Parts: sequence; structure tokens; C-alpha cells
Amino acid sequence: MGKRPDFKMATSHCRLLVFLRKNADAIPQKANFTQCILDYFGACGSTMSLSCSLDDNKLIMSQPVDKADGIVLKHPPFCPLHNLLPDQVADIPDSTLHRGIDVGVATLLWSSDRKLLLTRRATHLKTFPGVWVPPGGHAELNETLTEAGLRELKEETGLELKVADCQQTQTIALWESAYPPMLSHGLPVRHHVVTYQTVQVSEDHHALQQQLRLQVSEVGAAVWLSEGMVRAIGCRGSDENDGRGLPDDLPKFIRATAIHPSTHEQVQHDIPTSVLFETAPSTGKDAERISTGTKFAIEQWCHLYPGES
Repeated sequence: MGKRPDFKMATSHCRLLVFLRKNADAIPQKANFTQCILDYFGACGSTMSLSCSLDDNKLIMSQPVDKADGIVLKHPPFCPLHNLLPDQVADIPDSTLHRGIDVGVATLLWSSDRKLLLTRRATHLKTFPGVWVPPGGHAELNETLTEAGLRELKEETGLELKVADCQQTQTIALWESAYPPMLSHGLPVRHHVVTYQTVQVSEDHHALQQQLRLQVSEVGAAVWLSEGMVRAIGCRGSDENDGRGLPDDLPKFIRATAIHPSTHEQVQHDIPTSVLFETAPSTGKDAERISTGTKFAIEQWCHLYPGES
């Protein structure tokens, strides 16, 4: 997610797209690339609870009949689609304008010993290089969001799970993602709704680590975060103006699995824990950090599971 978001290219004939409707009785309409979804639904801020369902190979988003049944959608205050001006729209190529809004899925994989898997996107990728995210990618036609998430998990990490292997799955957050993430970085070339799902499995992280085979073309590193670390990240939330550094009670370094730049072999490597608390820079080159959307999903997970500490 800051983006999927965050996701690999997919051809138009196999991409799942977002459709919008104001209420359950209306006919869903394909969302326009330059359409800010929160603006479409008249959100008063940067978050809103929406209904989200798959129907006939469309991700349909609408206002829920009961807010308790909705899933929280958020975008950052600097969302390019929210801040886009008409003369800037005119400068976006037709090929981009006709893309629609893609659907991404990201899987927060929890091991039985309460470790969460995050991956660092490869530095050669065109979108969000070097940013930490859960495994994820485009949802394709004729698959559920859970199936899409597990397929992407296998493609990026080598971890092969079936839906039946998951003790618990839940969609916990929706993130409106654009790339570049800010207009100060350039006009948007990608627009996604990223669905974040949490998945619990019966194997501990040691057993899963033995099966880890990172895909060099997409992933540069992976790390298992303790629940305490995850909750520390969730307490900070997705506010990219938070200037606080690393909390004092966390270790200065954390062990990760990284791809060696020359041999492409998996090696164990210590990374500074502080990179997990970096914020998105407003100008210039991006920083190694957890994506803003992922921070929001972790924040939502903490709200939904407050007693599991």
C-alpha cells in the first residue's frame, strides 16, 4: 500500500476492478481512475466505513446498511486523487485514465507463536521500492480475495497455504492507494483499493521460516515481527507526521532474511528496528519504511484484537 498498495503489473483482461454504488439498490458503476473513493461517498475526513463484496468479478463498494457491518477505508491526507486539480488530470495519459481502479490484496500472516510476516519490496521495482509491506498483489478474475492473497503469498515467499490451512481469515482494512503517493512526487500512474486480510495458521514461525523462498524479482527481504513490535507500530498509527523515533523498550536491531545482492542467496541479516518507524518523506527519494497503508492495517488489527497481547 503509503501502496499494494504496492503491486505488480497485471493485464487488463485479468485484473479485478473496483465498482461503486451509493446504496444497495443502485447499479454498480466502474470507478474512474481519477475518482477519489472517499470523496465519491462524501466522507467528512480521511476514513469511512463501507460495505465491500465480490460479485461477478467486481469488487463492489457501497454504503453499508449498518455501519457495524462495514470495513474502514482510509487514505492519507496527501492522497493524490483527493488533491488532483482539473489541469493536472488533463496531463495524465489516456492509457492511464482508462485503467480504472485496481484491486489489491495483502495478507497479514500470523504464525501460531504470534509472529507477523512482513516483506521488503525489491529495490528495482517501479512502485514503492524498498518499502516494507505484507505479501500481496493484484486480485485476479475468478478467485476470492483469500485465494488471491494466498496465491501472492506463495509467489513472493514460497509459503504454500490453502484456504483450509487457515484457522482464521478476516478482512480488517481497506486502503486507497496511489503511486506516486504524493503529487509532489509526480502525477498518479497507479490507483488501487488494497484489501488487508489477517490470516492465522497452525505452524510456528520457525517451521514457516524453513519453507521461506523469497522471489528475487519482487522481494528483497522478510522479517518475522513479534506481537509486541506489531502493537508498538499500531500505537503510532498511520500518521506520517509523527516525528517520534524508535520506542525505548524495543531492540535496536531485528533479524531478517535478506537476498544477497550478488549471489541472490537467502542470508540472515540484522536491520535497524528504526526503519519500521520511519515516515514517508514529503519530497525527494522515498525512505525504507513500512508503507502507510500497512501501518493503518496494523492499527486496525490492534483495535480489532485488543486482548491478544
